[in-house]
Amino acid sequence: MHEKAKPVDYAKLSFFQSCLLYAALLAANLAPGERVVPPLEMQIDELAATPELADEIYARLCTDGIFLPALESNVDAYSLDRDTDAITVNIRAGAWTLADDLYGRSIDEILTLLFRRLDQPEPAAVEALWYLVAEDECKRYFVGQWERYRFAHPGVYSAKVSTTLQRYLDQCSIGQMWNVIYYAVKNLAALTQEGKHTPQHIYNMLPGSIRRYADYRLANGQSIRPWHRPTPAGASWVTNILLDKILKAGDICFEMLKGQDVAKYVEHLVTKPIDCAAATWFSTLPPSSARPE
Repeated sequence: MHEKAKPVDYAKLSFFQSCLLYAALLAANLAPGERVVPPLEMQIDELAATPELADEIYARLCTDGIFLPALESNVDAYSLDRDTDAITVNIRAGAWTLADDLYGRSIDEILTLLFRRLDQPEPAAVEALWYLVAEDECKRYFVGQWERYRFAHPGVYSAKVSTTLQRYLDQCSIGQMWNVIYYAVKNLAALTQEGKHTPQHIYNMLPGSIRRYADYRLANGQSIRPWHRPTPAGASWVTNILLDKILKAGDICFEMLKGQDVAKYVEHLVTKPIDCAAATWFSTLPPSSARPE
């Protein structure tokens, strides 16, 4: 795989690729000049809100030829299909090497290049990243709420729940979806604790409960009070980079920026002075959308 790998011109990465790579390198906390990225399962900092998204980010970087399986990886990170001779790498257990730069840039130079690239946001790419991060943050919060009531199991975040949350992220911010999740889970958990329904029955009711709560508030023009953003230290690298570095207004964007408005917000950012872009954007929102005190 290393012999077939081609050098990468890191100045030509797409905005989306640059975001994922920058987050992955910061989360890996590499020593100065180091190009070998330790296995995900050994990293202390969280790349993404859930392990599933972290795995997906590494898989994308590998598919794009940016991350290569490191020769230093433990042999247990690889498996061989004896029928096809195909080798599979365990995303979490394998170490990774950053592909060579086409022009011989050092890792520090690459990080600087990526940092500057994030100051040139592209509306469509940022929108795609926002939805990826927003659902991931909602998934972690959703599972965390069920763990509070000791009802969580591996299948609680089903495909139907995922589809339902994606649908309402168009009209809701991440903080507002946390509000919806909180009350939907709380009300159903109460039914289980009262012995009126089995846990499996409750899990089947989850998508409908989320829809009813969100539809009622949205259809009646009622504002959904957003939950506040956790401290940056408690959030993942990709979330912090999106909210603080790219969108430039972390807390406000977490609580107020809706999926359907992300592209328009980014277009606004690139045409206004950075120090007032977010303030001027959110000041135009109707009173019902105002940030709660």
